[in-house]
Amino acid sequence: MDILFRSLYTILPIKIKTSLTFILNATMKNTTILLLAFGGADSIEAIPTFLKNVMSGRAPSPGMIKTVKERYCKIGGKSPITEITRLQAQALQKKLEKKSEAPLNVQIGMRHWHPFIKETLSEILDTGCKKIIAICMTPQRSNYSANGYKKDVSDGLEGLKEKPNLRFVHEWHMNHLFHEAVTERITEAMIPFKENGQKTAVIFSAHSLPLKVMNNNDPYVNQINETIKGVLSVTGELDWKLGYQSKGLAPGEWLEPTVDSIIESLPGEGYKNVLIVPVVFVSDHVETLYDIDIVYRCQAESLGLNFQRTKSLNDSSKFIEALSEIVMEAISH
Repeated sequence: MDILFRSLYTILPIKIKTSLTFILNATMKNTTILLLAFGGADSIEAIPTFLKNVMSGRAPSPGMIKTVKERYCKIGGKSPITEITRLQAQALQKKLEKKSEAPLNVQIGMRHWHPFIKETLSEILDTGCKKIIAICMTPQRSNYSANGYKKDVSDGLEGLKEKPNLRFVHEWHMNHLFHEAVTERITEAMIPFKENGQKTAVIFSAHSLPLKVMNNNDPYVNQINETIKGVLSVTGELDWKLGYQSKGLAPGEWLEPTVDSIIESLPGEGYKNVLIVPVVFVSDHVETLYDIDIVYRCQAESLGLNFQRTKSLNDSSKFIEALSEIVMEAISH
């Protein structure tokens, strides 16, 4: 529910509140919330198959497999994204159950690893589910990735005589509680920099995409900038820059400027501290644990910069509160 609805709800008479709660509970009955994420290999041995899934069935080269294995070894031998998304689902279900007397089911589905979206949908449909609210766990929408998630869900429902009511939530970057959750992480990460009193650059980072998959109507870059504006409305003024990270192996031009090029320029501009704030990622995975925590940290420290990254949102209470509000808004429509 948005702020206006919640404000009005607090002043309604008890009888009307009771009626609205009854309607909400009836709406949520037989409803499943499906959190959709990219997925990641859960072991070193799984990496070749995982990469083949990411590459739409094409076999990865030995060099690519070797590179990815080396990165995974440096972050504990597996991606934590599935485990973290499961924790987010569990916390979200508990949060939603406090708002409704109706039993709720929150599940997860991955695009490129187990549990695959199709696998999870099969389990959901066996429960007699009548409505599915599918939430892409990326706040901003790029048509390139959103269409992939939609196709996977559509494929999972193909052939059914009676399909459940499906609602997709593939952009929620302007949710105010999401902005507050990011702000909490920024405030915490800035503490050592405020203590040293030196010039600090805040780099909001986002996953890069090849320009060839972007079109004039793709909202991704605009929504990233809107996200930053929303966060700044909570944090107040910051000395910030936007950079793109984790460029893939596909040839051609990608979104710029890159995070590493920005870091390279900072000492010459008088900066002593650098804080990286991922605004597209909501959980830890290789792009945060390796690309930022290892590669960018090493680069920054080699240039004499003090380095920090905001903790990922993961299952923080404020972020789960944001997700619950997003779900309630989707249910009320």
